[in-house]
Amino acid sequence: MPLTKEQQTVIDAKIDNKLLLAGPGTGKSYTILGFITYLIQSLKIEPTSIFVITFTRSTTKELKEKIRKELGDGISSPNISTLHSFALRQLMKNSKRTINLPINFKIANDFEERYIIMEDLKRFLKIDIKEIKRLFRLLSANWETLNADTKDWQVTFENPEFLGIWQEHRNVYGYLLRSELVYQLKKILEEKEKINLDAPIEYLVVDEYQDLNRCDLAVIHFINKNGTKLFCAGDDDQSIYGFRFAYPEGIRSFTKEVIPSEEYKITECHRCDAEILSLATNVIRQDVKRIPKILVSKTEKKGEYHLLRFSNQYDEAKKIAELILQLVKEKGIPENEIIVLLRSDFKANFSKIIVQELIGKGITINQEIKFDLFDSTSGRYFLALIKYLMDSSHDLAIRTIFELTDGLGSVTFESIYDIAVSKKIRFHAVVDLILKGEITEVKNLTRIKDTVSKISSLKEEVEKLKEDANAVLAKIKFFIPGISEDFITTFKKITTEQEIKTLDDLVNFIDDLLGPVESPDATANGVRVMTMHKAKGLSSQAVFIVAAEDEYIPGKADVDESRRLFYVSLTRAKHFLFISYCNDRLYNQRYTGNNPRNTTQRNLTRYLTDLPIIKPEDGKTFVLK
Repeated sequence: MPLTKEQQTVIDAKIDNKLLLAGPGTGKSYTILGFITYLIQSLKIEPTSIFVITFTRSTTKELKEKIRKELGDGISSPNISTLHSFALRQLMKNSKRTINLPINFKIANDFEERYIIMEDLKRFLKIDIKEIKRLFRLLSANWETLNADTKDWQVTFENPEFLGIWQEHRNVYGYLLRSELVYQLKKILEEKEKINLDAPIEYLVVDEYQDLNRCDLAVIHFINKNGTKLFCAGDDDQSIYGFRFAYPEGIRSFTKEVIPSEEYKITECHRCDAEILSLATNVIRQDVKRIPKILVSKTEKKGEYHLLRFSNQYDEAKKIAELILQLVKEKGIPENEIIVLLRSDFKANFSKIIVQELIGKGITINQEIKFDLFDSTSGRYFLALIKYLMDSSHDLAIRTIFELTDGLGSVTFESIYDIAVSKKIRFHAVVDLILKGEITEVKNLTRIKDTVSKISSLKEEVEKLKEDANAVLAKIKFFIPGISEDFITTFKKITTEQEIKTLDDLVNFIDDLLGPVESPDATANGVRVMTMHKAKGLSSQAVFIVAAEDEYIPGKADVDESRRLFYVSLTRAKHFLFISYCNDRLYNQRYTGNNPRNTTQRNLTRYLTDLPIIKPEDGKTFVLK
């Protein structure tokens, strides 16, 4: 498909720094691809000097494939990654120059963060895990908002003792938290005269610019001020990550912060039919602070939307299933072109009843590849074992193996930790001294030696097989507790889907599971039921927005951000849009949402209440024509 005039205009513009404001379905990704191709093919820019920052791992993978297809074989590809992955690479390249960070640091994964770091600090500080989690969220907020740049912030931090113990713990185990990666990159960029980056950055392309927080923006602006040209794309109307302190003001002030720069808009929507786009536009125009823009549907179809009112969630779920079956059988819409969206779904309170109705009518529910394979005991042990065999100084990997080994517990770990602190060495160094017989005053000494000796015997074989991740698993599977054939089958499926061949590929893939929540893969195999946040970046022929009630949208959340989230949900739909709400929510659903009176009663969301273009219809008797 050729570029539109709007898209070509922003690509051809001669100004160094550009902001592309792209509404839903206007071809933002296609324009980014066109710009990168233009740089390489027309301006003859060296691909390795072009860096592209995406917001999710799935977007990174998709863009890499498109660029490879566009440029053909034999041409180098630009550097494409998430901001977290980019930050990690630069920090590792410059680890010897970061005196405040552990040498040869590793990134703590979810298990290590929750069950090693947090549990250790809970014991050390003698406070409950809920408070530990809150303090870590507060710590992350200080990085994301740049409050950590203020003078004496550590002294004024709510719990300085927590900070001190955490910093000691980080030095003993040699790790960084995922949430601090971008902030630590910002610090070394500002404090060091010359940083060893992947390559000189001539052009930096940033996708989803509206989803960057103050810390993220500081990194982008610093790189720009050192001579890099920016091409940033996004939409303030789709800024929905306030929980990580990303606000639309960042993209709204682009032309003031980045000088010289120019703002460009693409407004031709090739996704939503006219009626659906009109409804969505009327919702988002209620935000008086947004950048004015009017999208125009180019699908040449009217489309349709319906606001359906139900007595309770049981009537709602039953009708949703009936309509989906009708869409499939009578309208010819594939099951994988239907999405059901929920504001939230704690303990499957909302999705369970809908899924049951869908299954009851023989409708296929999408089965995603679950990366939580690596959150199982077998998965955690496998990854820790791989990391240890690749680097025997990987402190957290050793501790994870010990954590998952029968007969080793907190008394053992604390005795090793205390020795590390007293000798001012790392956890792995103490284990090395234990194996050499130089340290003997440790609990469960024999068990430690047996465990490390057993897994160390695998090193030579794994080194020979490291170019084949599946072969390595076949070799070491007998050492992994509780491993099943299902684990092996799923692992092979993941390595195939994610193009993981070597052990390095595997570790890089796991390390890249960073940053915000991922959108599900667009290649679904059935009806998708998901939360609104996960639907960003997706589109479908038919979309159902469930529980469009003021108790949830906005609920307790920010009114403007909730409006944007609702707008994003509306604009996932191409041809059919169904919005449902209930007069009452019973049983478990009664206790959900912003419901201080603890009543079953629910009310239509304020974003639709005063819109003259949409009127409620009785859901139970509704008939799709």
